[in-house]
Amino acid sequence: MELDAASADNQALVDQTLADGFRWLRFPAKLERAFVEHHGEERAVKLSLAALSSFIVYGGVLISDYLMYRPDMGFALALRVGVYVPFVLIVLAVLRQLNRAALNEWVVPLVAGVACVISGLIALTGSHPMVYTKVVELLLIVCYATVFARFRPMVALSVGAALVHTTVIFTAVDTLGTLRLGASFLLLTTVSFALYACYVREHNDRLAYLLDVREQGLRSSLKATNERLETAALTDALTGTANRRAFDEFLTQSWARCHAESQPLSLLMVDVDHFKAFNDRYGHQAGDRCLQTVAEAIGTCLRRPVDLLARWGGEEFAVVITDADAQAVAQVAQRIRQAVEACALPHAASSCASVVTVSIGLASMRPAEGDQPQALARQADQALYKAKAGGRNRVCVGDEPVAQAVGSEAGQREVAA
Repeated sequence: MELDAASADNQALVDQTLADGFRWLRFPAKLERAFVEHHGEERAVKLSLAALSSFIVYGGVLISDYLMYRPDMGFALALRVGVYVPFVLIVLAVLRQLNRAALNEWVVPLVAGVACVISGLIALTGSHPMVYTKVVELLLIVCYATVFARFRPMVALSVGAALVHTTVIFTAVDTLGTLRLGASFLLLTTVSFALYACYVREHNDRLAYLLDVREQGLRSSLKATNERLETAALTDALTGTANRRAFDEFLTQSWARCHAESQPLSLLMVDVDHFKAFNDRYGHQAGDRCLQTVAEAIGTCLRRPVDLLARWGGEEFAVVITDADAQAVAQVAQRIRQAVEACALPHAASSCASVVTVSIGLASMRPAEGDQPQALARQADQALYKAKAGGRNRVCVGDEPVAQAVGSEAGQREVAA
């Protein structure tokens, strides 16, 4: 379970854990599971390799068995190879089948504990009078496990090694006289350093994890904030349509693409008729709702995202339409005019209708070398002027008004495609 660093709750949990500290090397339950799972795959591979490589390290002790305690070589070989190796392979197979990251942390202490028991059995059952000195192998096992084990499993291994050590030392006869005290002090020193090393390493691992999660959260938050700011910078706050800046960028890009692909580019300038009079009669709040309704009505007539609706300014909207012939675009313009009129917003102050209507100027060009998108905007604006001068609530292309009816069915399908 990977922790969602972008979640505010998770970030608060991380910050609180950092503030409280984790001297006992435990996080809150949710964070603890995420920490274990985060390192699960990496740790599983590392701990499995450690267990397998222990065959070489632990098996190498057979050399000392042969040189120092040759009569006991057969018994030592049977335990180290015949018991230890199969046990490790079975443990790895079972843990792989279970696939639980928390259990993997006990691989090294478990196999190291078995190695300690085997060393203890060899020391207790050997025929050589000095065989009990093999208790020193416990130090080798503890040091090897320290490299890989987490702190808590290492504590369990240290307790196990101490029990084996105590059993061997106080069962065998101390022929040297000082072996018990010296060996015990050596084991205590080794275990102390081993546990300290494990504690510091795991504490640093956990701290690094928390800082990493917090940094990821900060990056996610910053990215989301930047995206919101970018969206806000390109969106009209009132209507939710593109703003003038977004319109300019889209028109420039569409112009370049249509020029490269030799496609027509069309622009509709849409003006709400007698909007000032509407504001004066019904109030600015009603005027805002009117603009929102008009924007929604226009949006239903467009092919998104290939067409763009933008608020040009005040009560004016601009619509960019690509890859459609003039007749098809005229049909779109008529649908927009009819859609706004169909909203039936009362407008008693209008001289052209009893409801809110729009006038639309249409311009269409096939961009050529040397042309600029501003020329298209000028033509659309001139057409809008003609529509308003001709009585409003109509669509004009250049000097010509467009028939009020929506065109042929074939043209509708072309625009809606």
